[in-house]
Amino acid sequence: MKADSRSTLASRPPDATTVATLVSRRFRVKPLAVLIGAGILLQACSTLPPSGEATVGSAAETTRQERSASTARNSRQRLVVNAGTTLIEADAEPLPSHADTVWYRVSNGLQFALDYHNEQIEEEINWFRNNPRYVAEVTERAMPFIYEIVQEVERRDLPLELALLPVIESAFNPMARSSQRAAGLWQFMAPTAASLGLKRDWWYDGRHDPMASTSAALDYLQALYAQFDEDWLLALAAYNAGQGNVQRAIRHNQENGEATDFWALPLPQETRRHVPRLLGLAHVMADPDHFELTVSAVPDEPYLAAYEVGSQIDLGLAATLAELDPERIYQYNPGYLQWGTHPDGPHTLWLPVDSVSVFASNLAAMGDNRVTWDRYVILPGDTLSGIASRFDTRVGALQQANSLSGTRIVAGETLLIPRAYRAGDPLPLPSMTLAAANSQPVPAGQYTVRSGDSLWRIASRYRMTVDELAQWNDIDVNSVLRPGQPLRLEPDTIASVDTTEVGLGAQALQYEVRPGDSLARIAREHGVSIEEITRWNQIGRSSLIHPGQELILYLE
Repeated sequence: MKADSRSTLASRPPDATTVATLVSRRFRVKPLAVLIGAGILLQACSTLPPSGEATVGSAAETTRQERSASTARNSRQRLVVNAGTTLIEADAEPLPSHADTVWYRVSNGLQFALDYHNEQIEEEINWFRNNPRYVAEVTERAMPFIYEIVQEVERRDLPLELALLPVIESAFNPMARSSQRAAGLWQFMAPTAASLGLKRDWWYDGRHDPMASTSAALDYLQALYAQFDEDWLLALAAYNAGQGNVQRAIRHNQENGEATDFWALPLPQETRRHVPRLLGLAHVMADPDHFELTVSAVPDEPYLAAYEVGSQIDLGLAATLAELDPERIYQYNPGYLQWGTHPDGPHTLWLPVDSVSVFASNLAAMGDNRVTWDRYVILPGDTLSGIASRFDTRVGALQQANSLSGTRIVAGETLLIPRAYRAGDPLPLPSMTLAAANSQPVPAGQYTVRSGDSLWRIASRYRMTVDELAQWNDIDVNSVLRPGQPLRLEPDTIASVDTTEVGLGAQALQYEVRPGDSLARIAREHGVSIEEITRWNQIGRSSLIHPGQELILYLE
């Protein structure tokens, strides 16, 4: 196989200047010591392996051992160069500007990136050097989450280069989305996220959850590392391009008798830049002072703490209880896409460490009522989708809040509509519970479920079959009922309409939106206007409609 001239710094003998620069950058020795050390190390270069051997250089190996042996992060380092029988000891310079920050901890945990140096990496180093504002901003943006990410990487005994990967993937923006629909700090595509067990629905997207996605990303990277013979560069390439693409590139080179290391593979251009970019960033973060760059002074201590609430909670209410601006709650918990935590979990909130005690105290004082609700009486012509649009929620949320398995609703019935708690509103009273919200006068033909009720018990009481009761309420015969839930005791009908609005003889039609439909197309097919459809369904003219959505049309 062909030798690869780009794979490592040690793949070609370094000159004295290169060795001196590397030693200076990674040990921060005084300039005089560098000059002395360079002269002595020049002799050592003659003992390096020939350029075709893929081994790690002695300078790189020495620096790795020195870094691993350092247990006191704030102590002054000393470099000892052994030249025959002569020892030259050089005092280190004062601690770097980013000492006592989590970034210094990262720089001390680098394991492989500094073993590589070539023109591609140098190009990326120069990009970071020429964009100091970007480095400052992205290291500041990482503040809420970087400590926990570093903790998790170290807990798994992985190289801390991986903690820098979100800088390359998303510029440490947990809400980032790519043109290919990858999302979150680690830029997961939906199928990959699902395969790694990240939950994703209307309420919550684990790809945007910094902690959940970090765990999934490290699982994935560890699996790729094992798959590609413990080669971090190939693992990172597979993370970016997909393991299939990397495997095909390796087979291609094997069939052509070529090298199969990362630098030799015919990979997509983006991937060929992606990996050197991370390596270049690692070089920069190893010694930002050398490159005259400023990193954000993120303390090497927890910034956020996890608090398990135990049930669904309104994020606006959580902000009030924690005495925080609501925007900060959303910033620290970007996995939650709506006004509250997921009804079925997770219910973990990440809060600033100094806000946890006040949050816990206020939460305990207010009791179990952690969401707020609107009550809405269904009007003739209403549809579930129209009501959802009007209250800035989703059909699924209304179905869940009202135990509806379908989209059929009846004029005169009441819907519970969960809404975001608004800062400044009075806290919801304990009496405004789910059951109390439905304890209004019951229309004729309607029953309000009580504790201990079942479909069989209600059907027996009113001399009907379970199948009839389930059909009239569009629920399954095995449904679990909840106290306060309204049930119809007579066959369902489409909500009537005010004939003065649509004309005498108008017939209501429930139309299910099909793929490719638009409001204009539906209006044209049924001989009505777009304005009429939007008025009947209480949606905007520019509203998006989706397959499966139900619209009500009145045809004469």
